Amino acid sequence: MADKSKGISYTSKYGIVGANGFGFDIHADGVNEKGLYVGLHYFPGYASYNEPNSSKYEVSMAPEDYGTWLLANFASVEEVKANFNKVVLVENPLEVLGNISLPAHFIVHDKSGACVVIEPLNKTLVIYDNPLGVFTNSPTFDWHMTNLNNYINLSVVNVEPFDFAGLKLRAPGEGSGLRGLPGDGTPSSRFVRAAIYSQTAIHQETASLAVPQVFHLMNNFDIPVGSVREVVKTENGTKVFNEITSWTTVVD
Repeated sequence: MADKSKGISYTSKYGIVGANGFGFDIHADGVNEKGLYVGLHYFPGYASYNEPNSSKYEVSMAPEDYGTWLLANFASVEEVKANFNKVVLVENPLEVLGNISLPAHFIVHDKSGACVVIEPLNKTLVIYDNPLGVFTNSPTFDWHMTNLNNYINLSVVNVEPFDFAGLKLRAPGEGSGLRGLPGDGTPSSRFVRAAIYSQTAIHQETASLAVPQVFHLMNNFDIPVGSVREVVKTENGTKVFNEITSWTTVVD
């Protein structure tokens, strides 16, 4: 049994503002005073943590505390890359999650535009450069990047009319270049949409223009209540859990 009174101890170097999660003192999504941003994303079926080990208590933390540790101690993605694996993430079952440890992976941006993804795989922290800057949930980040190869035919430019056996075929309306873009709520489909929308967004010269544009882009990922449902059968009957987009943040 782990002694939860022991574990890593540190003094924060930087001030942090962010979104609280589960009513705990954690940052599910936050930015520090140096412009480093960390987002915690749900990672079911893949996250893997170590069992608590008394010989490593001084570098051990629960997965939900990792984002706060990054924000408290580092000012840039370069610093994160040099230090991301100097701690150990350990199992910490949470009652609010049904007594399992929070399955999470993390995206980190800094004010230079650099971005990395950190994932706890096979009880080891793995880091990836993220040239696109987008992120969703399971499966692993490298899988999502490979999956983009399935959509290399997509373009924001409308398809030109062409002759087909003497017939003039033309698109029925605007948006024909992106016909086939996946529109469902799965993480893999959202990743593809995020990659395409972010890479084709018109560059804005000021934050006052860019921030509203990013909120507009994020509207494409809102989950209206009732559109994504989990139906669970229990001894007391069937329960329906409706997913919903609880919050959206944009960091300037």
